[in-house]
Amino acid sequence: MSGVGLDPTGRRVAHLPAAVLGNGSLLATISARGELERVFWPRVDWAQQLGELRLGIMAEGRTRWLDEEPFTHEQSYFQDATVLRTLVRDSGLELELVDHVVAGAPVLARRLRTGKRGLRLVVYCRPELAESRRYGGAWAHPESGCVVFYRRDMALAVGVVPTGKVRCGAGEGRIPSLVDNAAPVGKIGPASSAHGPADAVLVADVLGEAVLLCAFGATPEAALAELGRHAGEQHGELLDARVRHDADRLASAPPETSGVDGIDPLYRRSLLVFDLVSSRDTGGVIAAPELDPDFVESGGYGFVWPRDLAFTALAFLASGREDLLRRALAWSLRTQSAEGVWLQRHWTDGFLAPSWTPLQLDQTGAMLLAYEAAFRELRDDSLDRELWLAARQAADFLVELREPGTGLPGPSYDLWEEDDGRHAYTAASVIGGLRAAAAMAGRHERRRAEGYSRAADEVRDALETELWSEERGHYVRSTEDPRLDSSLFGLAWPFGAVDARSPRMRSTVNAIERALAVGAGGLRRYEGDTYAGGNAWVLAALWLGLVRRQAGDQAGHLRSLVYARDVQTALGLLPEQVTDDGRPAWVVPLTWSHAMLVLAARPELSFVGELASQAGQRRTAARLG
Repeated sequence: MSGVGLDPTGRRVAHLPAAVLGNGSLLATISARGELERVFWPRVDWAQQLGELRLGIMAEGRTRWLDEEPFTHEQSYFQDATVLRTLVRDSGLELELVDHVVAGAPVLARRLRTGKRGLRLVVYCRPELAESRRYGGAWAHPESGCVVFYRRDMALAVGVVPTGKVRCGAGEGRIPSLVDNAAPVGKIGPASSAHGPADAVLVADVLGEAVLLCAFGATPEAALAELGRHAGEQHGELLDARVRHDADRLASAPPETSGVDGIDPLYRRSLLVFDLVSSRDTGGVIAAPELDPDFVESGGYGFVWPRDLAFTALAFLASGREDLLRRALAWSLRTQSAEGVWLQRHWTDGFLAPSWTPLQLDQTGAMLLAYEAAFRELRDDSLDRELWLAARQAADFLVELREPGTGLPGPSYDLWEEDDGRHAYTAASVIGGLRAAAAMAGRHERRRAEGYSRAADEVRDALETELWSEERGHYVRSTEDPRLDSSLFGLAWPFGAVDARSPRMRSTVNAIERALAVGAGGLRRYEGDTYAGGNAWVLAALWLGLVRRQAGDQAGHLRSLVYARDVQTALGLLPEQVTDDGRPAWVVPLTWSHAMLVLAARPELSFVGELASQAGQRRTAARLG
């Protein structure tokens, strides 16, 4: 299976982190062996600052690394908190490793506890500041017993409480030499500094517990000051503050309403994931923590797709995450292109990211739907006015880009960003987007409302004419490709282009389920899908459940939630893909998967429900006519 196997270290499963920690500015992923894999700062998408940071135990002159066999590992999150506990065991030796990111500071804390005496904690650190090993420097700091690495406007200070020994090296990874020659604090000479590629080892006695702190700053002085502030606090106080912070965040959210056993913890974990992948200062929400930075197996995931953002914005509305929603919508205003559309993807700071599809109209339609959904839930006239100009420009573009011959939107890449053509899902997103724009125009420029509504009706008629196959008995993926595709669910939910209760949509949904079902409730994306192994996508199963609920099939809706519950990882995270037997196969966690879970676990949003109702009324009127 593509992407599944050990990474070059031989210690971690490639592309499948076990846990994610963060605070909206600092984002970290941790392996199933408790090894820190990647650390992003000062934004959740850039820069990845870490080469290696490994923990070991020294006893009787021998160092054993905790991420290597024969140690075994057992992990769990603290309930309702972004705090990870890893139990490390071997031959009567048990150690507890607790990791968290300070809620309001660029600091990662790692606490090691053990009841065995005579052990020393060994920390090996080799950063890659600003994703590079070049042009940096490091020195051991005698006053604090830590080491600070720096490169231009990025610095990392690493220290252990209680203070021990520290030594810098030349970045060649000669760990035994560094351990053996770690200098006592206060006796640091020229050998304890380095320039260019650098690494370091810290050694400290474990007197019941030892705490490793990693603090970032724009300068060495700032990083050291951040480290000093938190080194002076009891770790228990830092940990309690993080737990209280997460509890307060969850207390402000409405509960899940599905009634399915086991969904509430997954729902609450999803809300915590939203906080981690949403940039605190820009509002951009990444698709997933980056796990394929060289684009070997994919195009990368640590970016903001406007489509994913739109679906996640709906989940923010459904779960009362108003602060995240407002920042995300503000991000959308800064990233709209001059033509009025949203291009494939961006960095969280708004800069255009590397892309491979010139135009994806569905992203623009989805964003318009999110704008109107926000007004229906918040009733914020001021925000609505801010969004209107962007909505008008986007809607005008969608109206003009229709083909004279078919009435469909012009050629565009599909939802999955693989094929250029005239796609049913794209048409549905344009219909939903134009109906959203018409509703907004009714409040701001009434003369435009009729034109947007008429254009939406014309695209709907073209959808029924060009993308329904009487021979096959279902809607087809595109005018060029008749395959069944789970994106066809979008015709009903959320865009309301087609009535979910109509015979055509029911026939299409049933055909998709027959053709794409795998395992115990899983669903592949489309016929012939091979990406990353062509496994079941969690969001596809939840999308089916949302359409089933829309059609009045509550049992089908609940089955999708049971499936999501059963394929979550051991730590309550939802992957992009899972194997037939329910194991994660690719990308953990995927924000869109968690967004669909939240939308399925909460009551339908009012505007999505209204679009569905209007679709039913139009079908009734057409039948009676």
